[in-house]
Amino acid sequence: MSHDWADKIARQLLGQGIMQTGVCLILGASDTGKTTLAAALGKQLAQSRPIGIIDADIGQSHIGPPTTVGWAIVDERQADFSELAADGISFVGDITPVGHLLQLTAAITQCVEQVSKVTELIIVDTPGFIRGSAASALWWTVQRMLRPKLILAVQQNDELSDILAGLQHPGCGLELIKSPPQIPVKSPQNRRSYRQSQFAKYFRDWRLYNVSLNDVAVQRGRNLSRENLIGRLVALRDEKGVDVAIGVINNWQDDKDITVIRAPQLDILQTCLTTVKIRCLVIGDATVDMPGGPGE
Repeated sequence: MSHDWADKIARQLLGQGIMQTGVCLILGASDTGKTTLAAALGKQLAQSRPIGIIDADIGQSHIGPPTTVGWAIVDERQADFSELAADGISFVGDITPVGHLLQLTAAITQCVEQVSKVTELIIVDTPGFIRGSAASALWWTVQRMLRPKLILAVQQNDELSDILAGLQHPGCGLELIKSPPQIPVKSPQNRRSYRQSQFAKYFRDWRLYNVSLNDVAVQRGRNLSRENLIGRLVALRDEKGVDVAIGVINNWQDDKDITVIRAPQLDILQTCLTTVKIRCLVIGDATVDMPGGPGE
C-alpha cells in the first residue's frame, strides 16, 4: 500500500514540473515513507535521465553500509532499488546523528558535491531525526549548505513544524506530504537485525589488510585504548579526502606501528593500499562483531 501511495505522490509532483534540476531534500520522522517516496521519484525520473540518490539514513542504510552516507546514480535500467549498489560513500562513524551532527552534515555535503559532477538532479533521503533543537539546527545547517530547490516534508500531523519554520528561503519550494497511516513501525530489534544484515552483505567477501601507521594519519574522536579499538568501524580515506571503503579493526599493534583491518575485497582498495594512497584512518564510534572467516 505504501508503494501505491509513493507512486501516486511521485506522479503528482512530477506532473507539477517542480523537479527539474537541483537538490530535493526529503524530511520526516522514521517510518513515514521517506525512502519509499525517494525510490518512487527516482524510478520515475530515471526513465528520461540519470538521477542521483543520496541515502543519509545512517542507521537504516539502503545505499552503502550503515554508519555511512551512500550515493548512487540511477538510470532507466535500474528498476530494483533494493539492490542498488553504492557508487560512493562518506563515513559518519555511528548509526545515529546524535553526537555526530558535524560528521553527518559534512558527509551529506560531500556526497552532493560528488553526485553533482554526474547529474543535475539529486534526491536526498534523510534519517528520522526531527525532535528537539539539535535536529532543527542540523537541518537548518544542511539547508544552508545544500540550498535545495525543493523540500518534501513527509509527516503524519505537523511534527515537522519547528524545523520547517527555519527552512524557508527564496528559490526553495516546499511540499507538505501526508504520510500514509498504514506504514508499519519497525521495532528496535527489527532495526538492529536490518543493520546486521547490511553489514553482513557489505563484508560478505572480506580480507585482512595490514596498514602501516607510519603511512597514515589517524583520526579518533576519543581517547581509545588498544583494547577498545578492536571491532570498531574505521573509514579508509584516500589522499583526496574520499572514503574508499569502511573496515573493522582486527588488531592494533602500536609497538610495530601496524593495524590489521578487515575490509571488502575491492580492487580499488588493494591498489590504494599497495601504492600508499590511503592517507587517513577515521575511527568511528560503532563496533561490528565479525566472527568466522571469509565466506563463512
